[in-house]
Amino acid sequence: MAEYIIEMDSSVHADATAAQTAITSAGGSITKTYSFDLTYKVECEPAEYDAINGKKYGELVSAEKVVTPAFNTNHLKMMCNKIGNTSVTYNAQSSGNGEHVYLLDTGVNTVHDEFSGATVNNLHTNFSTDFADSDGHGTVMASLIVGQNIGTAKDATLHNVRMMNSNPYTGTVGAVIDALDAVAVHHNANTPGQTKTVVCCWTTSKNSLIDSKIAQLENNNLVVVAAAGNDGADTDNYSPAGLDSVLTVGAMNINGHVAEIDGGKCNLGEENDIYALGDSVSVINFTDNSAYTTASGTSVAAAQIGGLVAQYTDLYPNADSFQTKSYVVAEGMVEFKGTAVTFDSTLVTETGVDASKLKESIGVSPQVGDVSISPIPSGIVLTVQNGQSANANLMIYPDASNVSLSDFSPLPPFATITNAEGGNVEVGEVYLNVDTSDASTMANVTLPAVFHFSIKGERSNVVVIEEYSVGIYNTSEDELYSAPEFYYDSEETSYDQVVNFNAAKNLQNNAPAGLGKHAFNFSGFF
Repeated sequence: MAEYIIEMDSSVHADATAAQTAITSAGGSITKTYSFDLTYKVECEPAEYDAINGKKYGELVSAEKVVTPAFNTNHLKMMCNKIGNTSVTYNAQSSGNGEHVYLLDTGVNTVHDEFSGATVNNLHTNFSTDFADSDGHGTVMASLIVGQNIGTAKDATLHNVRMMNSNPYTGTVGAVIDALDAVAVHHNANTPGQTKTVVCCWTTSKNSLIDSKIAQLENNNLVVVAAAGNDGADTDNYSPAGLDSVLTVGAMNINGHVAEIDGGKCNLGEENDIYALGDSVSVINFTDNSAYTTASGTSVAAAQIGGLVAQYTDLYPNADSFQTKSYVVAEGMVEFKGTAVTFDSTLVTETGVDASKLKESIGVSPQVGDVSISPIPSGIVLTVQNGQSANANLMIYPDASNVSLSDFSPLPPFATITNAEGGNVEVGEVYLNVDTSDASTMANVTLPAVFHFSIKGERSNVVVIEEYSVGIYNTSEDELYSAPEFYYDSEETSYDQVVNFNAAKNLQNNAPAGLGKHAFNFSGFF
């Protein structure tokens, strides 16, 4: 006995009675009557099925069908270093396996097909024992983090912290603090040495108490990722996005342009650290467990970056929260990895921000096959207290060639680079040495500050640029969260503040003709 779904032909059968009679007369047994016109589930033998008169369509219930969900992964492809190119294949080195992401939102429902195989832990709720999402915002954000098709960290553990029950939400400062405290308690009780991620896809008016608690989380080895907000205003007016130490995320369109997106306007400010696709991003349909829709804004951009941070904490497990943030931002500013973000002039005027202080970084996911000259990504590699000295091994791969400092982003006078024997460097162990005890090399240096330098090299016939930095502080590393950034101008023997500075940006115009953008002449080996 087989089971079929049959739609009877209304041009043959006058009504449902006639259609059902045709089925039973052939020996079939109707086990379900669908709400669709003249559609039935029928048990019968194959010969009896063939004998049913007036069938329009029929299929075995067990017949396999390949269903392609109506979603795209353009937001993931944007992280493949190819802005605007949706024909690339996204093949990330990490899916966040073993990492932990705390999502503070409206709750998470995991009934959608996208969460099949995802790990979601109900950690805390401000609403008795109810972790369910009645609004949809939190569940949609979760799909961009641990969604099995559209998530940036599909194998991470997502901790559901139901802080609010609607979007927008009118609640209390206490409710926010309770949610943040639940994160702190869980983190401290579960491998506090492991860098973890906190995702806040929301904003509130500037609040010093909330910002203080957020800062304490960051000082406790948690990377806090926050949406910049969609009000077309200065990011500094909002919490937690306006906090300098937070990894604040803005929204751009598929061409890397920050402008009005689906009726909203991305908040701008020098607090914005990085941008991700926030225009018509594929997300789950909250009201249909197998369907997809699109969403726009800085919330969806922040959710993607939250998952991206989990990729970095997986790939670089020894990096603390400060280093991890620097890796994520720096990788998105280096040519060949990220690209220059552009900003709508009207939006800049409306927000009242200084355009020269807007960072140009995009979320970049390390891809399988990426070539690097060191296992250390772009970002901060050393922090030193003023008056002290220290060194760090940049771990240049032995098979890297043509390794040199970029002449447009050299080392500041208080820093040198040597090999393990202290001589000139060719390949292998490469040490950054910083000595801030010599007053002559610290002339014109304002502290605290972060100082950039770039190294270029060739490996596997690919030119690679890494932009590293060193932080100099007075009494506490915490000073570096809001410290200005500089690169040294060797010609002027002065320090230029980093604003719209992307490592290797000006090299693209120097490629020898016919050799493509990855081919350059090298000079100045150190």
